[in-house]
Amino acid sequence: MKRLWLLSLGLVGLLSLLAACSTAGGGAGSRTSFASDPSGRFRCDGGTAMDVRRAGGGAVSVTSPLGEQIVLPASPPGQMSRYGENAYALVIEGPDALFMKQGEMPVNCRR
Repeated sequence: MKRLWLLSLGLVGLLSLLAACSTAGGGAGSRTSFASDPSGRFRCDGGTAMDVRRAGGGAVSVTSPLGEQIVLPASPPGQMSRYGENAYALVIEGPDALFMKQGEMPVNCRR
C-alpha cells in the first residue's frame, strides 16, 4: 500500500513536470482559460465522473470518481492546481485532472 502511495506521488511530480514543459509555447489553445478556476465537471476513465467546486480558503470540494464527498486544501497553500490531504490528492492541469486515493489506482479525468 505504501508502495502504491509513493508511485502516486511520483505520478504527481511527473504530471507537474510535463505540464511545465507543455505550457512553454502558450498560444490560443493553452490551458490559461482553466488556470484560475479549478471548478467543473470532469468525465473520468471507466465511465465515472468527478465534480470539483471551490470551498473557500483555497480548498476545493470534490465528489470523487469513487463517489466520495471530500474537501481538499491546496497543497502547498496558495496553489491552484494541486490539492491533497491524508489519503487523497488531486492535480488539475488545464482540462485534465488526476485523482488519487491511497491504496487505489489513480483515475484520469477530463473536463
